Amino acid sequence: MVYSKVHLIGRDAEPENAFHELVHKIFHTAFPEYDSSISGATAWWNIRPIDPKPHSDLISYCTSNGVDYTPDPPPTTTFLYYLKAPEYGGRLNVYTKPPISKLNWYESETDSIAAISNRLISFPIDYVHAVQAYAGNRVSIGVIFWNTLPTIYGETDPNINASYDRPWIKNENQERNIKLTEEYIGGDNDETVE
Repeated sequence: MVYSKVHLIGRDAEPENAFHELVHKIFHTAFPEYDSSISGATAWWNIRPIDPKPHSDLISYCTSNGVDYTPDPPPTTTFLYYLKAPEYGGRLNVYTKPPISKLNWYESETDSIAAISNRLISFPIDYVHAVQAYAGNRVSIGVIFWNTLPTIYGETDPNINASYDRPWIKNENQERNIKLTEEYIGGDNDETVE
């Protein structure tokens, strides 16, 4: 198992380790009716991120060299499972009401979720989120279920397990993804409910 990679866990692939078994368990919990349109999940370890920035998983996962590879339909949800809580701090801020043209949110515009061991949370994949400062070791596993992977990862096959480089940590993608996230936040992304 390579901790610095994104892992594809195929829906019908045999689990090879406890990490894969966890992803299958989340799938069966989140989709108890067995959604056959989902081909599998990407999953990754979050261990001591260096200078975490507010970001959207949809942008981070589907953008490379400034090009958007979001599949149709895109995934809807990010799942996070906390393996280890930090000594203190490390809450996840999920920005639910992004204001136009600024990256500073008021407390009323932020859901703050404590990193508690053995906790599974989920939120819409396009929501901007970031980890607060913390001390100690904070370990989580992020999971996204896909009908079709973005083409930057190759073919989607529900029968395989594979590993890929994390597109969001490639130098050529970091600045562009920050800019895309800022543009997304600054845009009028609110939907009117009637």
